[in-house]
Amino acid sequence: MTARATCSLTLVLAVFTPAAFAAESARILDGKVIFQAQKCDMCHGVSSAGITPTGKIKAPDLAGRAAKRDAASLGKYLRQAEAIGGKKHLKAFTGSDEEIGALIAWLQKQNAPNKSK
Repeated sequence: MTARATCSLTLVLAVFTPAAFAAESARILDGKVIFQAQKCDMCHGVSSAGITPTGKIKAPDLAGRAAKRDAASLGKYLRQAEAIGGKKHLKAFTGSDEEIGALIAWLQKQNAPNKSK
């Protein structure tokens, strides 16, 4: 490979690889996708996102709940390293630190439904 071809290939990779990587990372780190992939919807609903529980255990709707707590505490709770209200989460989150961060960020953006009639 000539020096010019090597330089051109390097330039192409430098320009396109970060954009492709960023797009792939954004797709992978979608909190709603992570919520469903981790099967959180087996117990929890998120009414603001149109998610209803699919299993027999009916845990609280998480719309509006995560915004009341800080991300670090929620992360520890979801990994069963900390209790909330004297109870640990029933199932430990098994994803990466980046995934739990994206999940918590997404949950914190979910607003509780209006109860006005």
